[in-house]
Amino acid sequence: MPDAPTPSEGLVPTHTTAASSSVAQWVNEHYGLRLAQCHLIRRGLNDNYALRSNDGVRHVARLYSIRPRGGLNIDFETALLAHLAARGAGVAAAVETSGGASWVSLHFPEGARALALFEHADGTTPETLEDFELTGAELGRIHRAARDYAGPPSRYELDGDHLAGRTLAYLRAYPEMDAELLASYELLVGGLLEELAAAEEGLTRVVCHGDTHGYNNHVRVGPDGKRSTVFFDFDDAGPGFLSYDLSVMPWSYLLRKGLKEPDDALRERWARYLGGLRAEDAGPSTRDLAALPLFIQLRHLWNIGEAAGRLHHWGTNNVSIDWLRKQLEMFEAWKKLTLAA
Repeated sequence: MPDAPTPSEGLVPTHTTAASSSVAQWVNEHYGLRLAQCHLIRRGLNDNYALRSNDGVRHVARLYSIRPRGGLNIDFETALLAHLAARGAGVAAAVETSGGASWVSLHFPEGARALALFEHADGTTPETLEDFELTGAELGRIHRAARDYAGPPSRYELDGDHLAGRTLAYLRAYPEMDAELLASYELLVGGLLEELAAAEEGLTRVVCHGDTHGYNNHVRVGPDGKRSTVFFDFDDAGPGFLSYDLSVMPWSYLLRKGLKEPDDALRERWARYLGGLRAEDAGPSTRDLAALPLFIQLRHLWNIGEAAGRLHHWGTNNVSIDWLRKQLEMFEAWKKLTLAA
């Protein structure tokens, strides 16, 4: 068999997608699981693989990408999940390695990346109004259960710099950015950070999931016919504002539908979502709810930053200059957004 060709001179890898066979080998080596099946679910912020062992048990393996914001928050994430699971919250917890570690460091051409194994979350994404009520209720349980978390601290706080300041730095480095558009974003970010600074002392703080857009939890039906929900993908979790964690669901709907204001479907979902949360926790205060338009905008800036900070991996097509210009209209409209309390 001929030797593998030497990589071309000057090659600098930015992101490697591991073959499913490699992931299966690593899971067997580090977790002692022999797999009947392993396949890539999706590439994205991280690379996720679906696993099924020889005895039929399902897991999800995550290969963490090297993120522009800095070091991995995986020690906090896995410890938080263990804490929440011990408190009875509906979460897909991390699985320890054969040696008792919560994750494995692997060497990739682009640098060190982490591999972690998680329980599989059965079920489907929320669809019905009852599903959104269950989702809100479970999020309330998670917030309540996290109050006495005392494990490894989070590397990140979901504050103004994390949500908006980093995005501005990425936009300043964007190769096609023009001075006028950059000035518009600088003005936008500055105004939102001023608004946050004026409001934050009166806002409720929680340990946020950080990405509760409706596709990071599954609703399932138990043997007794009872419906419940389980949350996963806590890699954006951290201490932050209740308003932010609540803003992600309506923001996601507005963005996917291209809406400048809520439609009847979103208002119905929001009412049930909020009702479910209030049934399990104190729920948001009047100030928390009043801050939702602010945090919907901050969430959108964070999302823009996640794409703009990965041009080396995703390219400019995912966050084009024309799209960035159009988003200014959305920010302007969302300033006036109202959702029933």
